[in-house]
Amino acid sequence: MLVALFGLAGCDDLSGYATGPGEVYRGLVVGVEDPPVLRRGFAASTELTMTFDPTRATSLSDPPGRLSTSDGSLTDVALEPIVPLTHDALSEYEIPIGARARNYLFVTHPADGPLAGREPFVFVSLMSDGSIEVRVIAGGGGGGDDWFGFFRVARQPE
Repeated sequence: MLVALFGLAGCDDLSGYATGPGEVYRGLVVGVEDPPVLRRGFAASTELTMTFDPTRATSLSDPPGRLSTSDGSLTDVALEPIVPLTHDALSEYEIPIGARARNYLFVTHPADGPLAGREPFVFVSLMSDGSIEVRVIAGGGGGGDDWFGFFRVARQPE
């Protein structure tokens, strides 16, 4: 299995990261409490659930995935590609500490919950170990209503 994962990191075929029928990526928000670090807006025990298919990362007709959070901040929102970014050097940006096979940036448009009417950005990093890191960010316009959630997710049965 490790050989297959290392193979994923070394090539452009990232289809091995796609969730299949009955699969999701799931994980809890990361943060050090009191005061919360790496978490703002999301409740301390918030769980993110996401479907994802990197082969559709630039598809405008069929979203590459959908995500929800257990605290109701995001409910079945589509990951919407920002197509020009896939051709920009930013998509190849390597965040220090850890090997990433690929980074993606999506926008979402929640219809309900506390982020309704806003456009949170979702950063998805495919890790060479087969896991995924997800960061959800929504600015507050200087009013202190900003959101930040960092989730380490792993593939699990739905």
